[in-house]
Amino acid sequence: MSSVVVESIGFGIVDASIISIGAMGFSLQFGLTNVFNIAYGTVLTLGAFAAYLAEQWGVVGWYDVLIGAGVGVIATWLIGKGILATFARRNLGLFELITVSLAVELVVQYSVDAADGEQLFSYSFDQGRALRFLGMVFTVTEVEIIGVAVGAFVLLECLLRLTKTGKALRAVAEEPRLARACGIPTSRIVNVAWVLSGALAGVAGVVYIINSLTVSAFTGTDFLPLLLAAAILGRAGSVSGAVVASLAIGIATQLVAAVGGTGYSTIAGFGILVLVLLARPGGVTSGLALKTEVTL
Repeated sequence: MSSVVVESIGFGIVDASIISIGAMGFSLQFGLTNVFNIAYGTVLTLGAFAAYLAEQWGVVGWYDVLIGAGVGVIATWLIGKGILATFARRNLGLFELITVSLAVELVVQYSVDAADGEQLFSYSFDQGRALRFLGMVFTVTEVEIIGVAVGAFVLLECLLRLTKTGKALRAVAEEPRLARACGIPTSRIVNVAWVLSGALAGVAGVVYIINSLTVSAFTGTDFLPLLLAAAILGRAGSVSGAVVASLAIGIATQLVAAVGGTGYSTIAGFGILVLVLLARPGGVTSGLALKTEVTL
C-alpha cells in the first residue's frame, strides 16, 4: 500500500474523531427532538471562540475543552429551550423550525464576524512529538484527540445502555407519547439531551481548532456539513452509527484530498451520503423524518 494512502488514512482517523464528537451530539439531539437544528454550527463556533479567548487569558492545555463544553451547554440551552421551544409552542412545523434554526445560525455567525472584524485568529496548542504506528504518523495531540472521541463514545454508550436516564432517553426518542403515558418525565429527559448535545458540540468545536490551529466566525459553518453528513449517514439518532459514518467520511475525505487536492475533500463526504441514499432511499434516518411530533 502506498505510503501516501497509509498517511491519508491516519489523517482520516484524526478527522473522523473530530467529526464523530459533533455527530454524536447532533444525532442525539435530532433523534430525541426531531428538529434538524442547523444552529448546531453556531454552538461549535461559540465553543471554539471560548477556547480561543481562554487561551488569550492564559488558560492553556486541555482545560480549554472543558470551557468549550460549558459554553456549548449554555448556547445549546438558549437556542433549544429558549428560541426553538418558543416557536414550537406557536405550533410551527418541522420545516419552519429548520428555518428558524438557520436564521439563528446566520445571525450569530455574521454578528461574530462583524465583532471580530472578519479576522482569522491563530490558536496556539502544543502538538507534541510525532509518533509512528503501522506507517501512519500522529502527533501526541492527535492521539489525544482520538482518545477524547473514544472516551466520549464509551461514556455516551454506557449512559444510554446502562442507566435509567439513558433508557428513558431512548424511549422518548422512539415513542415520545408512549413514554409520556408511561410516566417518564419527558421535559427533564429532553433537558438532559440538550445538555449532552451542547457539551459535545462545544468539545467538537475546541478539538477542531486544536487540530487546525485557527478559528473564525465561520469555523462551525465550515465543519457543519461533514458533521451533518455523518449524523444522517449513520442513521440519525444512532450514536454508534454516527461514529462509524464519521470514520468512513474522515478517511474518504483525506484519501480524496491526497489524490485530487483539499478542494475536493468535502465533496467526498457528501458523495458517500448520496451513494447510500441511492442504495437505501428512505432508510438512512430509520423513519425519524416521518415523525411529526416535536419534543422540546
